[in-house]
Amino acid sequence: MRLRGIAYAFAASFMFGLGAVLAKFLSGVFDTAIIAIIALTVSGLVLAGIAALTRAPLFVALRGLRWRAWLDLLLLACPGTAIPLLVIVAGFSQTSALEGGLLLQLNGVAAVLFAVVLLGERIRWKQGLGVLLLLLGGVLVVVAGANGGSSGSNVGNLLILIGTVGVGFGYIPAKRLAARIDPLSLSTWRLLVGAATIAPFTAFQLLTAAHGVLWQPTLANLAVLGLYTITNFSLAYAAQQGGLRLLEAWQVAAISQTVPLFSTFFAILLLHESLTLLQSAGGLLAIAGGIVVSLNNETRTPLPVAAVAAPEGAEAQQAPCGD
Repeated sequence: MRLRGIAYAFAASFMFGLGAVLAKFLSGVFDTAIIAIIALTVSGLVLAGIAALTRAPLFVALRGLRWRAWLDLLLLACPGTAIPLLVIVAGFSQTSALEGGLLLQLNGVAAVLFAVVLLGERIRWKQGLGVLLLLLGGVLVVVAGANGGSSGSNVGNLLILIGTVGVGFGYIPAKRLAARIDPLSLSTWRLLVGAATIAPFTAFQLLTAAHGVLWQPTLANLAVLGLYTITNFSLAYAAQQGGLRLLEAWQVAAISQTVPLFSTFFAILLLHESLTLLQSAGGLLAIAGGIVVSLNNETRTPLPVAAVAAPEGAEAQQAPCGD
């Protein structure tokens, strides 16, 4: 079971790393709103089809959920998935895949801060040191890009940083729901509900676009969009939920620190982007900080990168414990 959970977590990190590069490419050929609505809707329908074929309890999984679990599902789907997707893709249209992929690492900082504020968790000095390393690494990446190290822009970097806040927040309701809904069903509803929540905004944006809608549906562009949809959403989210179900939250968070390594590899391989020495140092520093934040050698309880799921009637009795 443990090895399977580790494999799920690494598979999700691999696909998220590839997704950062694919998002950069797609932002130049499709409007951000189009990418978001297609990715969420199609990937959700693909998972729904898989659930039907495997007879997964897609609708049964929602029975008996109380209002708090429904709220967690809405928070996971909208501010934890759909809105970050819109913002991050918009950011990639104005920055490089290398910078964007490295900055996505900062979702670990956001996860810790949300856990402290919303869950009353405490940060040990080791996790505080890791947060500091993450922040310093992110600053190095941005400064290197601003000084001509890459084609990134401050606006694009800021948008990606805002998106990472939502990604970090999404770990909290995801972990709460992991013990109540199976990974396939939860990932399906996460994507479909997310698509529904941004559909009105997407329609308004497309109808009021002053300079027309960016839409270049060549066969190659549609193939990349399909690859991005299936890997970064259908498969990656299902794999991540499988990892959260089988492993502790801190273990999944630790493995997720490999995402920038995969995104950097694919950016150099597919987009032929160059990585400066300062950006390399910043990326490695951020990765080291993420590992420090995620790992905990003093206790085997999960770190505060996500809430620990518990039976709804027993949550009030659960002692606080530590994406």
